[in-house]
Amino acid sequence: MKAITLLGSTGSIGTQTLDIVAHHPDKFKIVGLATGSNVTLLAQQVRQFRPEIVAICDQNKLWELREAIADLDPQPIIEAGESGIVEVARYGDSEAVVTGIVGCAGLLPTIAAIEAGKDIALANKETLIAGGPVVNPMIEKYGVKLLPADSEHSAIFQCLQGVPSGGLRRIILTASGALFVIGL
Repeated sequence: MKAITLLGSTGSIGTQTLDIVAHHPDKFKIVGLATGSNVTLLAQQVRQFRPEIVAICDQNKLWELREAIADLDPQPIIEAGESGIVEVARYGDSEAVVTGIVGCAGLLPTIAAIEAGKDIALANKETLIAGGPVVNPMIEKYGVKLLPADSEHSAIFQCLQGVPSGGLRRIILTASGALFVIGL
């Protein structure tokens, strides 16, 4: 059984990931969940998947989350704020962290997960755009895998399969929102 932590659990990537986990409970276990501010959906996810740790980035909603899951026994560890998201990313025996947090907010939790030796299923292109020079050497240093978990990332990953080093000059990919050009 693969232990997974999910950052951005209430977003599109997060809910799709949890759908897969729900359909394959014999193959996956959720160790941690983190989200921005959607207390209602996060509380439902905590009830269904029973993670060991959970975080909500919006610290003003911490009391609401605590109240929404107060009857659960055992209680998960509950964190808040950006530091709480980082704690979820590095926590426990999770083997892989799915990073579905939008924007540069995903960079520090991804770094924390890499430092904790967890494989990364990346659905956040900003992590590599803004932090690639830091993240890429860390992947090698800590011996973890970085795998694409979103359509644009997967398209690039698939284009690179079987291409010898230097065999591709650049990829132009039209992505949701804007043109995405990678020079190689």
